[in-house]
Amino acid sequence: MDSPDIRIPGYTIHSAIGHGGMASVYLATQESLNRKVAIKVLRNSSEAGIGERFINEARYIASLNSPHVITIYDISRLESGDCYIAMEFIGGGDVTENLARLSTPQSMLDMIRQVAQGLAVVHDNGIIHRDVKPTNILFRGDGTAVLTDFGIAKDLDSDSDLTQAGFSLGSPSYSSPEQAQCLPIDATTDIYSLGVVLLELLLGYNPFKGDSHTSTALNHIQLPLPALPDEFDYLAPLLNRMLAKLPQQRCPSCVELVADIDEILEAGVCEQGGKSSSPRPRSFLNRLPRLPGGIKRGLAAGAASALLMAVYFGVFHQSESEREIERLLGQAEQSMEAGRYLAPVGENARDFYRQVLLLDSTNLKALLGVKTAEHRQLDIYLEQGAQALKRGRLQRPEGDNALLYFRRALTIDASNARAHAGIAQVIDEYIRLARAEIIDSDYSGAHYYVDSGLNVAPNNEVLLSLSTELKQKQEQSRPREPEYREARPQLAPPPQRKSPTVRTVIRGVLDKLRTTISGD
Repeated sequence: MDSPDIRIPGYTIHSAIGHGGMASVYLATQESLNRKVAIKVLRNSSEAGIGERFINEARYIASLNSPHVITIYDISRLESGDCYIAMEFIGGGDVTENLARLSTPQSMLDMIRQVAQGLAVVHDNGIIHRDVKPTNILFRGDGTAVLTDFGIAKDLDSDSDLTQAGFSLGSPSYSSPEQAQCLPIDATTDIYSLGVVLLELLLGYNPFKGDSHTSTALNHIQLPLPALPDEFDYLAPLLNRMLAKLPQQRCPSCVELVADIDEILEAGVCEQGGKSSSPRPRSFLNRLPRLPGGIKRGLAAGAASALLMAVYFGVFHQSESEREIERLLGQAEQSMEAGRYLAPVGENARDFYRQVLLLDSTNLKALLGVKTAEHRQLDIYLEQGAQALKRGRLQRPEGDNALLYFRRALTIDASNARAHAGIAQVIDEYIRLARAEIIDSDYSGAHYYVDSGLNVAPNNEVLLSLSTELKQKQEQSRPREPEYREARPQLAPPPQRKSPTVRTVIRGVLDKLRTTISGD
């Protein structure tokens, strides 16, 4: 029965068996051959050429010929434009689901050997897998280990990189030191990841896994290989070659890795609990072509002398540049411990790490240190911004407000989603406060909040609409002036009469009496 959310011509979709950030995987039956397949559908594959990269990678893998690499049957597009690949369905589970069958060193090494054989073919075809981990190693019913999920594979001879389209750089717990820092990588990065898988099986846990992406990356760069249980001690040389911090110090190829594993298995060390009756250590001289004894002895003597000189000069004749790098790294670590990540200027961890990089641009400690310092300071700014927002300190007081902290966070990471969301919350709060003032008819207060918001986001449509609304309401609330009437000529005011005084009244009365008497 078809899954309701997708239909692919020629296939019966049974169920979804996995979802990732950009792709979904479905269990299906290929109708023409009546066989079970896994179909991986890349969503939004029309964006920024993602689909083309997806198809190109699938074609690369389809061209490989190894029983230890997933088999691809079909590559095509849906009517929606999304791409899909139909591949071999492997129902035996991954490494994490097969720990019972991987309970002995021999079974572990046999599995690692098979994956290394698959990687050898992958590398010979110019591809780096970049995401070797337990969940990407599956088992067929007959126990054959199969490497799958080449979603972030990279062409060795090309500058194109799927990470440009939004793919991750791999799983942090299994990434090589250079991969974790986005430095140039080669095929040995897959050998490192495979070494982590073997180490995890032997110890029962992944010693590099930290409580964050940054701490995990730091562990891969700085943490030494942990001591193995005594019964596995004979595997330490193999793991040292797989897990060397520097790529040039690792096993150079998977072909040579397979040879190393074969020698261990052939010696019967695994069955004897790490003790072999005929150990055959493989020094670099054993790997040279057959040479006359005198020449070989001369090479051995010369190599021993060179080694002693290298140790002498490396230990006792450290260059001035190396001493300065050590001094700067020490100051950087002290600043990190004191919480001086980006300030004060010239006395903070990032500045010290950057000085190291001026002397050695590939110094892994400094490269990671810069990112760690920035990451920690970024977290502080985001937390300070959230607290200021919670307490209503949107843009005041100066030097301690939400907008300031979120903007500082963006100077470290311009695309930080939390910082952008924080600034959006500041704007939303201004909108809320302005509307509350409008409801209370406090238009002056509303204007303050609208103007403050527009200072942050001048083109915000809601704030612009509120500004227009405020102007209208203020016009309506003003007292009306009397209507204009035609002016009329003013008449001269009548003469004002003065109020008579008491004396004037008495005088008038006396005058009337005199007139009356004289008339008589």
